[in-house]
Parts: sequence; C-alpha cells; structure tokens
Amino acid sequence: MKMHYCRKCRIYTLVETCKRCGSETIKPTPAKFSPPDTYGKYRRKLKMESR
Repeated sequence: MKMHYCRKCRIYTLVETCKRCGSETIKPTPAKFSPPDTYGKYRRKLKMESR
C-alpha cells in the first residue's frame, strides 16, 4: 500500500479516490535532493526576506 494525497481536501489516504469528495488522488513525491544545490542561497535569501 502506498499513500495518496487529495488536492481538494488536502488529506492523505490509502485509496486511489478520496472518500470525502470522490476526486482522484495523487501519489505525493518528495522534492529531489541535490548535494550541489546551485540555487540554494537564492531560495534561503528569499525565505528570509519574506519573514
């Protein structure tokens, strides 16, 4: 069994259709990790400025 995510309800479930709204769920995947993060400093700077 794999986890699925409903974008409308914003909940996680184990089935392919949401039990609340009946829409199709997706399989969430984490963001890719790259050791040589070329844009990391820009992302951190933007995050600090938005606080």
